[in-house]
Amino acid sequence: MSRLSEFLKKNSVHASSDLPLVHTTPAQSLRAIMASKSLSPTDCPVFAGEKLTYLFYGKPSYKVSGTTQKNWLMPICFLIKINSLQSIKRIYPFDSGAFSAGRHPDYLKTFDMGEFEVSGLNDPSKIVGAFFKTIKDYFRLTPKEESQFQSEHALGVMDHEILALRDLAGDSSLSGIDDRRFCVEIQTEAEISLTAGNVQAVILPYDYFEDPSVVQFVETDLEATPLPYDCFSLTSAEHTAIIYSKVLEFLRLEGGLEDV
Repeated sequence: MSRLSEFLKKNSVHASSDLPLVHTTPAQSLRAIMASKSLSPTDCPVFAGEKLTYLFYGKPSYKVSGTTQKNWLMPICFLIKINSLQSIKRIYPFDSGAFSAGRHPDYLKTFDMGEFEVSGLNDPSKIVGAFFKTIKDYFRLTPKEESQFQSEHALGVMDHEILALRDLAGDSSLSGIDDRRFCVEIQTEAEISLTAGNVQAVILPYDYFEDPSVVQFVETDLEATPLPYDCFSLTSAEHTAIIYSKVLEFLRLEGGLEDV
């Protein structure tokens, strides 16, 4: 059992409000996704020999690479209910790829990544509830004050990994690693069916909603909330802030969450 898993089993750890899982991919993937009505695992460069689908809890943290403004390279996002996953392979409180690439600070890299691995269906909401007062704080990466955090969970000097995670969440001095320094990552080996029962919203550039087949897929087949966004003369990754605002808009208006 990992150190994080042991921590989440404490009676003092309470789950936050449920958030959707966010899967981000380039728009050029949309045609295949519409044909299969599913998200299929792909070869993973971090966990060699495995096929995985990556999602983040509540936040569109994954950055689509690309330095051009072509619409097929723009990010699209599916907001999916967490209970729609058939199985969970691993959960981390950060981007495992960034950790494996050594982009986290030395005070975290000193630990084995396995000490931060969990796999329970309720673990994402418990991580958010343990480290942050509100969902808004999770989005803003403003963790509980150190003294409150230690007192609330009866942490001592030997709880190195957990204390390091709290510091990581609020460490705005880091360069080369953005909000992915603390964002709950979920991995699955199973195919995720996209249905009217499990897809809550779809984020796409406005241009795609001019295509009747896309409108049919999002609004009729999935019965999902369409969240279109404007594209500007920015790289694909630079549209992340716009997409964040769309997710927050959905959580406030459609998700019924008041603390975001």
